[in-house]
Amino acid sequence: MSVFEIVVERNVRRRRNRRPLAGTRRAAILFRIWHGVREMIDEAERLGDGELVHFLAVAQLLVEEKTTEITANTTAFDGIDTSLPN
Repeated sequence: MSVFEIVVERNVRRRRNRRPLAGTRRAAILFRIWHGVREMIDEAERLGDGELVHFLAVAQLLVEEKTTEITANTTAFDGIDTSLPN
């Protein structure tokens, strides 16, 4: 019988201090994320997993809200009554 050893080495690479991204750059990144979530929704629909479709649709709405806040400097749900659940 052989014995396997797992060796974990500390990651010594230091991260550089990153500057915050500009608004348009962040919006572009969120736009790509939105399309990735859209593709996952299509795949979940193809698989017939309604719960996953719902979860991803909520995530997609959150990305849309954040993108709207970044680009338009307004909140996404100003005109909508969000006090009642679905």
